[in-house]
Amino acid sequence: MENGQALRRITDFYIDLGTANTLVYIKGSGLVINEPTVLTVQQKTSKFFEHSAFGKNAKEMLGKTPLSMHSIRPLKEGVISDFEQACKLVEFFMKNIGQKGALRKARSIISLPCQVTRHEKQAIRDLGKSLGVGGLDLITEPMAAAIGSGFDVLESKGKMVVDIGGGTSETAIISLGGIVSSQAERVGGVGLDEAIIDHLKFKYHFYIGEQTAENLKILVGSALADSEDVRECEIGGIDLKTGLPRKMVVTSVMIFPPINQFVKKIISLVSKALEECLPEISGDLSEDGIFLTGGGSLLRKLPERISKEIGIKVARTTHPLYSVSAGGAKVLEDHKLFDRLQAG
Repeated sequence: MENGQALRRITDFYIDLGTANTLVYIKGSGLVINEPTVLTVQQKTSKFFEHSAFGKNAKEMLGKTPLSMHSIRPLKEGVISDFEQACKLVEFFMKNIGQKGALRKARSIISLPCQVTRHEKQAIRDLGKSLGVGGLDLITEPMAAAIGSGFDVLESKGKMVVDIGGGTSETAIISLGGIVSSQAERVGGVGLDEAIIDHLKFKYHFYIGEQTAENLKILVGSALADSEDVRECEIGGIDLKTGLPRKMVVTSVMIFPPINQFVKKIISLVSKALEECLPEISGDLSEDGIFLTGGGSLLRKLPERISKEIGIKVARTTHPLYSVSAGGAKVLEDHKLFDRLQAG
């Protein structure tokens, strides 16, 4: 996290508030915050809690806190599930920008999933109010991802973006500055980590924590069952038969079942979007293909698996982790571009 005097005179900002990570871009200063969406609270009395850690520091505590401390993810499945703690977390991230009085003059943009309820959208607006900002605009994450990937979203040629985040996955077909159609499934990288934990627990009687599951997914996980490319990793956990800690070598084959279920849901999401696609746009997609973005798109061999099953070329965007935040930054810097986008 960056702090400094220069930020105090810059007020306009964009927040990519995700289930797994939160990124903040300040106009004129660039990307200044990239932190896990996690905080830790410590119980002092039956009614009083003290916040102990935020972001990276809090994530390092996952699975390691004593009984009096709790790690909290205030977003679930792409939306705010704990409003009070979400406010505390964002306020902590924003504290180096300036005083509340300065933020009252700020213009802010926050991204959110395409398919959210009225109440979930209102929670985002209420978050802006809690920060004391002036004007608050909203942009959908797939639209921001398309802009951040360098696509001309204002042209008539249709484009399809699949944004696989920590808590939700969405497909959006974009043309003429708006979303022609979209599909969403509340499944993402965090849920996949939990599925890997459950699989090892029940299949191999081996219990691991969230951070270990995430590392395992990154190091050996694959969307394709390839007998010629089996990877392995030694990890630590608890042997549930003895109750004692031990090491275990886990291969890509061992964790393929939960990953396969995850990938099937993504493919189903893409298939539904293609089934509802207008004929003219279908032609555009068959020519240019489908673009994956978001942290979940980094799963090894995911583009190849989707392409193999749906028969259309699939590619990741250049910087999948930063596509949404890069798009939010562009519309923050270029108000005319934001005004030309069709409201979602």
